[in-house]
Amino acid sequence: MLGFIIRGPVLKLQEPGFQIQDSFNTNPVLIPPPAKQTSTKAGPQRVSDPSREWDEKSIQSLPLKEIKARLTRLSTWPPGPEADRVERWLVKRWAALEPREACQYAYAAVLQGAETSLLEESVRVWAEISPAMASNWAASLDSPSLRNLAVGIAFQVWAGRDASAAAQAASKLRSASARTAATVAVAPPQARKNFSAAMDWARSLPGAKRQKTLEEILGEWTKRDPAAAASWLISQPGDVQWSLVGKLAADWVRKDPATALAWGQGNSRGLETGSEMAPGPVQRKFFEAALANLISADPEAAAAWLNSPAGQPYLETRAAPLAGRWTTLDPQEAAAWAVNLPDAKARNAALGAVAGTWGRIEPQEAGRWITSLPLGATRDSALAAYCNALAAYDAPVAAAWANTISQAAPREAAITAAFKQWSRYDPGAARIFILQNPTLSPAAQKRILQ
Repeated sequence: MLGFIIRGPVLKLQEPGFQIQDSFNTNPVLIPPPAKQTSTKAGPQRVSDPSREWDEKSIQSLPLKEIKARLTRLSTWPPGPEADRVERWLVKRWAALEPREACQYAYAAVLQGAETSLLEESVRVWAEISPAMASNWAASLDSPSLRNLAVGIAFQVWAGRDASAAAQAASKLRSASARTAATVAVAPPQARKNFSAAMDWARSLPGAKRQKTLEEILGEWTKRDPAAAASWLISQPGDVQWSLVGKLAADWVRKDPATALAWGQGNSRGLETGSEMAPGPVQRKFFEAALANLISADPEAAAAWLNSPAGQPYLETRAAPLAGRWTTLDPQEAAAWAVNLPDAKARNAALGAVAGTWGRIEPQEAGRWITSLPLGATRDSALAAYCNALAAYDAPVAAAWANTISQAAPREAAITAAFKQWSRYDPGAARIFILQNPTLSPAAQKRILQ
């Protein structure tokens, strides 16, 4: 999103020249002056051929005064990708000439809605010039998320030049979250040289920095060589294994699902998949995390694995979470998969998850789908979940749907759940519904009302 003029009225422009406006406490912002309009009829002025005067190569040779003038002229452009791109080029050039002021501008712009790349690129330029000054400035920002983003970039550049100095400086930052962000940023350059040594270094760090840094290095290692990362992890003490195995599982399964799941099951052999993991709590945690992450990242791939001989033993217990996640992405596909499952328990669990999730997202569409299901246990399972989803925000409708469940026990359970929600805001109407309900026996009415 382009500059302060287009972004909104929070920052007011001043004349003449660039003024300091302290709108963000300790983070003053340099603001360009408004453009002078040459005509009130012609509308916003812009360059007809930005590929010449406004291309990146030309901008990188402009003097400081012209950079600021261009930013003012740019404020008359209509917002869009082209204007954002030119603004990034201008601010990047500004950062090479006046890094602090350019970064102040970028920071305030991102607070106003600009892309974070504006801040990222300007901080990176400053860090190339003076990593210590860029890092100190980044650590002083008021916004926690933008502070950690800027700190991470500055220390990443610094670590690429002098990892020891960067690590030492990171430990001296005042803010705990900034120290963690800086330490994590220092880790990848070390990891690329020697992952095992970097992990040993990270284990010596104090407090929360240790865990986050270990996870960062392990993530880099797993992207490059998951088997080696796994072999290292299972050679560590139990507490280290326990704290990191979920991270290893999540990253490995996103890169190579079949190998990661096989390793987690203890079915892998040979150097290509690392040493075999011993059965036990850590092994179970790895497998659970790997399968959960695969379901979240790619439910269709998870469904294919669960339907395979290796995954069949886990299908019944994973059918519901998989169907629920898939429904958030494509309810029709999830429903088609669920209804065709051969195992009755897995099918009913999956259909219930589809109905409940779909009922929260698109209740009318979900209701039409449920009416298309054949009468019986399958439809009843879906209806019960659908009613539970509806009851949270429309108990009378949920109760009416619950009446259509064919089997007595699940019908009574669904009506009871809807009645409890309904009674919270209209107990009289809820009670009348129960007493006048022909699908409920007197004994069932008494159970529900008591």
